[in-house]
Amino acid sequence: MKIVLIGSPILRQKAKPIRKMTRELVHLAESMEDFMKPTGVGLAAPQIGLSQAFFIYDVGEGLHLVANPQILERKGSASAEEGCLSVPGVYAPIDRATEITLSYLDHTGKRRIHKYVDFEARVIQHELDHLQGMLFVDRITDPSTISVQEGSPVAAVLTQTIKGKGQEL
Repeated sequence: MKIVLIGSPILRQKAKPIRKMTRELVHLAESMEDFMKPTGVGLAAPQIGLSQAFFIYDVGEGLHLVANPQILERKGSASAEEGCLSVPGVYAPIDRATEITLSYLDHTGKRRIHKYVDFEARVIQHELDHLQGMLFVDRITDPSTISVQEGSPVAAVLTQTIKGKGQEL
């Protein structure tokens, strides 16, 4: 298992829904935690090369597994800097809803509906984008706000992505 980087076709595909929560899927999700930490707070299945609609995240309260998520309601808006394990060394402010109501399957396969706010809502929206074949760089509205760390292995691909949107880096 390894993190898939921007430029890989799987990151641009819509992930396939989870038909049934299995013990194997839960174990896979738990093993993904090692790839997420210490630098990330979320990781979606497409980021490890799997077209499956689930992601994990941990905002400091323990690991959560979210499958087949669907946002039912969005409220508010705020901009904050985001980065991504699949776009290493790249950061930019992204506008996201500050409150979401999410429908999803939990690790037991039970359908849940829950409200999330602020940072946790941001993380969930970021990971859900991965399941739709979208990356945070697709949401950049002003390329001049992007910061790229020296030595980023994806700077060239990022430049092509931004130019493809008709903007200059």
